[in-house]
Amino acid sequence: MKSVFFSIGFRPFFLIATLFSAILLGLWVFFYATHTPLASFDYYYSSITWHAHEMIFGYGMAVVAGFLLTAIRNWTRIQTVSGTGLMLLVVAWILGRVAPFVLNQSWLIAVVDMLFLPLLAVFVAIPLVKAGNKRNYFMVGMIVLMSVLNLLVHLDKLGVVQNTAAIAYKTAFYIIIALIIAMAGRVFPMFSQNGVPVRYQVVKYPLVEKFALPSYFVFMVSFLFIGLPLLTALTAIIAAALHSIRLKGWYNKQIWQVPLVWVLHVGYLFLIVGLVMTAISQYKPSLYFLALHAFSIGMLGIVTIGMMARVSIGHTGRDLRFPPKLIKPAFLLLVLATLVRVFVPLIVPSAYQLTIIVSGSLWVVAFGLFVLSYAKILISPRVDG
Repeated sequence: MKSVFFSIGFRPFFLIATLFSAILLGLWVFFYATHTPLASFDYYYSSITWHAHEMIFGYGMAVVAGFLLTAIRNWTRIQTVSGTGLMLLVVAWILGRVAPFVLNQSWLIAVVDMLFLPLLAVFVAIPLVKAGNKRNYFMVGMIVLMSVLNLLVHLDKLGVVQNTAAIAYKTAFYIIIALIIAMAGRVFPMFSQNGVPVRYQVVKYPLVEKFALPSYFVFMVSFLFIGLPLLTALTAIIAAALHSIRLKGWYNKQIWQVPLVWVLHVGYLFLIVGLVMTAISQYKPSLYFLALHAFSIGMLGIVTIGMMARVSIGHTGRDLRFPPKLIKPAFLLLVLATLVRVFVPLIVPSAYQLTIIVSGSLWVVAFGLFVLSYAKILISPRVDG
């Protein structure tokens, strides 16, 4: 089992990402619902910083690691890290998650947490450089940048610098969304048209494809670093329009028959919702956190669970037409978690705190169902040998 489990990146990283996200968000819901300050546990992070850090550098980057280490093998035809090396990478990630609970030296917590991303960058770079796959060198740069941003979070927590943690983890979060946008353009059309009962031809608009990612980056820079409300609103609306056209071109009504396809479209739709709500939040600040969770639960959560569900089946030789039965309820629960967190506070403002608890609980159950459905798949050999 060990040799199979550590034979390729998606197996351990998809399992630990989903398992830990359920556990850590369950802890977050407990802390929030019981008003238990994390400081009472002699904790390294503040509650908000810990929540953001673990969802971005913990869950988010574990999914990225699993996806890249699998995709790069396909792109280069060179085996990515496996066996002892992959086990070492997984251990580095796990140590970063548990270090604040078991270590009482702040500098040591920081050092342990910062081991994972540089190591991942090395393991991603090796096959790309061997194959001369320059098109995807930017992936290494992205991981290095995430390492720097993680360093800025820790330097702030250690008191070396001031006021860098929030902007660092916000930047890291929106970079992960950008990576999902780039990945979606590569695989969503293929997954959509090939995954439905009767194959159809997606529509790609060259200008939209050319400007989809740049429009998002212009929005991101305006939102995070310039801060002019009108400029942020305009760039968000332009990006939302381009991504709406992009998504419409991929759409076919048959997708609703296939959970492994519609989950990707619904997740991408929440990117557009997040952009529109961010535009409105420039003049109605109360929408800021609602927009943020359209991106985080809706885009990041729904798309990643959908991609993990599909990749895990396809890369273990199983039939994509017959995914585990519990995965559809998991998808629906995560969609419901997004709707509760993003839209219910607009209708019932007095229920805002309750929506956080309910939405977080739905996330925990959804990812728990994923673990129940996919643990055996991820630790077992390919069914086709």
